Amino acid sequence: MNAQLNIDHIKDEYQAFCHGDFDAMGRLLADEVVWHVGGHAVASGDKQGRDEVIDFLRSVAAGTEQNFRIQVHDVLANSEHVVVLCHVTSTRHELTYRADEVHLFHVDDEGLIHEAWGFTAEPGGQGAFWF
Repeated sequence: MNAQLNIDHIKDEYQAFCHGDFDAMGRLLADEVVWHVGGHAVASGDKQGRDEVIDFLRSVAAGTEQNFRIQVHDVLANSEHVVVLCHVTSTRHELTYRADEVHLFHVDDEGLIHEAWGFTAEPGGQGAFWF
């Protein structure tokens, strides 16, 4: 798939998340997707398979009372990868997490996500937020 179509698919994924449309998100994930969650927080670790990834993303939305916001600054892509430069803000249990992040996706010829990673400029803040 060409770079622009990959960008469009990732933007669709972010829109679906922002609207709580997890069925739409699932249609953009490969069956065997692996979602890597770095760090040492409760939510850290690899989520494997479409159902586990969707369950994880639902838990993020629910755990932040639908208050998880992603402001996308730029999206870069080629035929195999998409990189999202963004700012994340969320509130949970009276704590607020704010950080610039980089999200990296490995996609196939149909634009389906096979692997995802997230990197934060505030790794200590993220860990404290999820405990």
